[in-house]
Amino acid sequence: MSRDSVQAVVDRFADELGRSVVVNDPEVRMLFASRHFGDEDPVRIRAMLNRDAGSEAIGFLLSSGIGQWTRPGRVPGSEALGLHARAGVPIRWRGEVLGMILVIDADGSVTDADLDRIGEVAAEIAPLMVADRAPQDSAHSEALVAGVLGPDEGPREAALAELHAAPGEVRVVTVTFGPGTDPDLTAIALRHALVAARSRSRGDALHTVAGAVGQIVYLATAARGLDVVVAEARAMVRDAADVAGRGAAVTAGVGAQAPGLGEAWVSARQAGLAATIARRLGADPVVAWERAGVLGVLARIPSAELDVTAVPHELCRLAEVDRSGRLLETLRAFLDHAGSGPAAAEALFIHRTTLYYRLDRIRDAIGVDLDDGDVRLRLHLGLRVADLMRAEGRDPFPTLNAR
Repeated sequence: MSRDSVQAVVDRFADELGRSVVVNDPEVRMLFASRHFGDEDPVRIRAMLNRDAGSEAIGFLLSSGIGQWTRPGRVPGSEALGLHARAGVPIRWRGEVLGMILVIDADGSVTDADLDRIGEVAAEIAPLMVADRAPQDSAHSEALVAGVLGPDEGPREAALAELHAAPGEVRVVTVTFGPGTDPDLTAIALRHALVAARSRSRGDALHTVAGAVGQIVYLATAARGLDVVVAEARAMVRDAADVAGRGAAVTAGVGAQAPGLGEAWVSARQAGLAATIARRLGADPVVAWERAGVLGVLARIPSAELDVTAVPHELCRLAEVDRSGRLLETLRAFLDHAGSGPAAAEALFIHRTTLYYRLDRIRDAIGVDLDDGDVRLRLHLGLRVADLMRAEGRDPFPTLNAR
C-alpha cells in the first residue's frame, strides 16, 4: 500500500509542476518516477529503462553534495553526460537519508516557491518510504558473508552453518578506497558497485560491504578463471570511481582460488593484501594475489616502516657510484632471472660479456658475493622496497640526491 502511496504523491506532484519527477534511493537508483513532460534527457531515459542512470551521471549528481543538503537546491546540468539541470532535496526520516527527490529543470525556470514545495513533498514521502522498507534479509545475508570471511574461527563456523551457498571453488575480490575520501560518498559508491556486480553475477556470487566503511567484498562462488574475475574487479573499480569522482583512489585485490567456502577467508585475506599492493604501487588499480610475487610478503609491512633503513646499505653504496643507474638496472635483471647470466643479458639486450663486466663492477663497488643466496635475497628484497618507496613518493636514496 505504501509503495502505491509514494507513487501517487510523485504523480500528483509532477502534474502540479508540469515537470518530470523521480525519487531515488541514496545510491541514486530509481525507486519511483512520474510520466514524462517533454523534458526528459538521456540520463532519465536510461534510468527508466535500466533502473540505473549510469555511474558517471550518479557521480556527477553526488558531487554536487546533494546527499548532505538540508534544504532544497539546484544541481547544474552536464551536456557531456546528457543531463539536464535538476532541483531536489534528500528525503530524511529522523535524520536518516532514505533517498532523494529530483525534479528536472531543463529550462532553469524552477522558482524558489517550487523549491519550497519540493521540500514539503519530500517530508510527505518520508514516512511512506519508512513504511515500505523491505525485510532485512539482504543485510543479514551480507552479515553472514562477512562472518564467513572473517579472521575468527568461531564466528566463521557459525556463519558457515547458516549461510546456504553452492559448494565448489571460490575466489574473493576486495575493493577499497584510499584515505581522504568522504565517508558518505564512499559508502554510496561501494554500494553502487556492489549492486552492479550482483546484477552481472547471474546469481553465482555472494557480496558484502565488510568491515569499516571503504571495503566491499565480492565472493565468486562459481569456478571462474582468474582473468574473468580480474575483469569483474576492474568493472567494480570503474563503477565505484565513477560515482565517487575521478580523483578517488579506488583499488581492488583478487585472492587465490580456495577449494570451498570454508577456506574463503584465506582468499579474502590475500585479496585485501593485493588491494594494498595496488594502492601502494599505483600502476594498476587491480592486483591478483597469484601475480603479486614477493610484494605479497612486503604488503604486510606497514607503510611507515618502509623507510631508508629498510634499504640494504649495499644498494645505497651502489647508487652512490652508479650515477647513470645502469648498474642497478643490471643487478635487478640478474636477480629477477635467478642469477642466470644468459637470461639477464637477453632481458637487457646486451652481450653476455658486457653483463659479466657490469657484475664485476658491482662486486667491486659494494664488496658482495653475488653467488651467495642470502646476499641475493637481501638485495632483491631491497630493490622491491625501493620500488614501493618511490611509488609512495619517498626517496630510497636521499643522501645521494641531497648532494
